Amino acid sequence: MRYYIFSFLYLIFLFTWPACSSKMGSSEAIVITVGDRSVTVGDIQRIVKITSLENGIPKKVIWSSIDSLVGKIVDDSLICEYGKDKGITLSEIELERAIQDIVKDYPESSFEETLLNSCIDYDEWKERLREQLLIKKIVREQTKSLGPVSYDAIKSYYQEREEDFWHPPRARFIQTVHKTKRDAEAVLARLSEGEDMAELVREQSVYPEPQGDFDRGWATKDMLPPSLSDMVFSIPVGEVSNIIETPYGFHIIKVLKREPRGRKELLEVMGQIEKRLLSEAMERHYTVWLEQLKNTYPVTVNHTLLDKVRTNNKDS
Repeated sequence: MRYYIFSFLYLIFLFTWPACSSKMGSSEAIVITVGDRSVTVGDIQRIVKITSLENGIPKKVIWSSIDSLVGKIVDDSLICEYGKDKGITLSEIELERAIQDIVKDYPESSFEETLLNSCIDYDEWKERLREQLLIKKIVREQTKSLGPVSYDAIKSYYQEREEDFWHPPRARFIQTVHKTKRDAEAVLARLSEGEDMAELVREQSVYPEPQGDFDRGWATKDMLPPSLSDMVFSIPVGEVSNIIETPYGFHIIKVLKREPRGRKELLEVMGQIEKRLLSEAMERHYTVWLEQLKNTYPVTVNHTLLDKVRTNNKDS
């Protein structure tokens, strides 16, 4: 999906192009115009340079994909023109929330230092983020009219694609995990006396299950450490295991349910199918919308100049 799937060019684009700025141009030769926005040779060269620094990608690789980058510039600029005409803006609160979400995992001030080490000014980065968040908001506003996916459409998709929804052998289980074997032995003794395992998970486990019913969901053999997997797929359902040692600690498990290889039920995959169908509908809608924007706002790309710039920079 051209807008919603994050190709590497899309990922780097967040940090390399102020698409919604109307002050892009300079005295240099203009390569692209979209509405009242212009992109010069210098702008293109700057985009490639920053992209290379940000991602450690040789500039010649980026130049070889410059047509894709130009297409993204045009698309984003068209969206911004539409958003401007519709009065869609991004508030400071929305921007600050996004920034906090990005920098929350960095120690104090280290995020700005990271940007500076990549030769990127924080204020410039912030403006680029603002513009890309605005583009996403404009797209959301334009596509929110799409209705929900119907149950009949989901069921039909499920029935027509039987091969997509098979699962390997799987099991559901609950477990207690302990730092020492001695702690595990104490819990195993309490279980043998009839105490409720779910309560002991809550009280004693190093890693208490986040779900209220302590149901891990379905697990397959490849999802578990070998010693734990062997026990999960061999112990009788409903019985409590002996102590199992893994790199994560000492485990005691109780298998709740086990199934051989089979097809997932419709209810189990409804959300997955709905998301896929909605994504496909949004892609179709987005493609048609962009074509309409191209008929609304004038777009000019000087391919002769672009080819000349690419040739001059292909070995850089």
